Amino acid sequence: MLRIIAFSGLFLLLFSCKTTRQPAKPMESYYTAWPEERISIINVPVRIQLRELEQSLNEQLNGILYEDKDIKDGDKMMIRAEKREDIRLKVEGQRITYRVPLKLWIRYDLGITEVEANGDLALNLKTDYTIKNDWSLETVSDIENYEWLKRPTVRLGSVNLPIGFIADIVMKNSKRIITRAIDDAVRDNLNLRQLVADTWNKMFEPLLVAPEYNTWLLVNPQTIGITPPRTSQDEIFSTIIIESRPQVTLGSRPIKIATPPPLPPLTLRDTLQSDFIIHIKTDVPYAEAERIAKAELLGETFSEGRRSVRIDDINLYGQGNKLIINTRLSGSYNGNVFLAGKPIYNSSRNTIDVKDLDFTLETRNFLHKSAGWLLKGTLRRKIQENMNFLLDYNLKELRKQLHDQLEAYPITSGIMLRGVLDDLSIQDAFLAPDAIRVDIALRGRINVQVNGLNY
Repeated sequence: MLRIIAFSGLFLLLFSCKTTRQPAKPMESYYTAWPEERISIINVPVRIQLRELEQSLNEQLNGILYEDKDIKDGDKMMIRAEKREDIRLKVEGQRITYRVPLKLWIRYDLGITEVEANGDLALNLKTDYTIKNDWSLETVSDIENYEWLKRPTVRLGSVNLPIGFIADIVMKNSKRIITRAIDDAVRDNLNLRQLVADTWNKMFEPLLVAPEYNTWLLVNPQTIGITPPRTSQDEIFSTIIIESRPQVTLGSRPIKIATPPPLPPLTLRDTLQSDFIIHIKTDVPYAEAERIAKAELLGETFSEGRRSVRIDDINLYGQGNKLIINTRLSGSYNGNVFLAGKPIYNSSRNTIDVKDLDFTLETRNFLHKSAGWLLKGTLRRKIQENMNFLLDYNLKELRKQLHDQLEAYPITSGIMLRGVLDDLSIQDAFLAPDAIRVDIALRGRINVQVNGLNY
């Protein structure tokens, strides 16, 4: 009899140390209202060096620009006009002005003989350009006037060369060649439509910004506009203004839009800024959060005296505005325990903290009766640290990756986007049925550097 009583007591003791019962699982529930999406404004200054346009123009207009080899065509002259030196540009508003210095060789029929002369003539031209509704440039070039740098003169008795007539012939016959070359050079080298279209389409492509966390950025542009082009010293500058609804997702690569919406028609804006503020609705899927948490916690052992448990699994979900952490343990306690905490924004650290993470009331009441030693150990603190790790370090990595991307992000050949990410902060936290959602605000400055203007 004593043996039976002793065996029963030992059985009860073992049972009390290693239980298979578990507390009731908290009900899963979510609020249906998500804060209104904020429009993000991205200001992208574009600066184009005039020296690039000059170089292209001088490459196209080189050597002989006009030549008349027939002295018997009615004007009694043969004329050859060559470019004397490089063309220099000036820009004022939406007008480009420049001089084309020419070296002239002239053979003139005086009737009794033919004479030759050399002179230097500069043509002063202007090009007015406007941005059309489809973002293309429309240019109109014309010769305004001329000036003699060196007058060609041959004196035979009292006869002088008709230099006014010569200048008019050179202007008339070289105008078509020169102005066409200038119009082509401006349109080709200031290919604004191509630049804006490439920028627009690029923003619909998912961008992997943090490979370690499978973090993808979608800019999702809504509208695009531009400020009227202005000039400063040797550059033309404008600002592309993009309104967007960016989104960051963790996990598998988002599905790319097969055909991005067409580039919207031109709209002119007044702002002149180089900074941006982007509000990003960021989804951290529970499956991805669990993967990262499991990498840190699975297999971890927690001891209290001679008793210990190991974390075998973690499952996350929401209950209202609280994050539920379902943790399966084995060892001196076999079963699940449930912890709950509220995700909040910590402004002093720019992180999401799981505030007041603790065992749920049902779990606490259950453990008091069957495994109270778990309430005194480090299990709860360790889990909380790793929940903060999940969000804190993920955002640090996101900031680093975005900063690295902005340092030199190619838009298309010869065009580089460069920027600085000054600040990354979290505005709100919200529990959705499939993810932890946060609203991240990015602030910084950005520029587009146009190195080679030819597309």
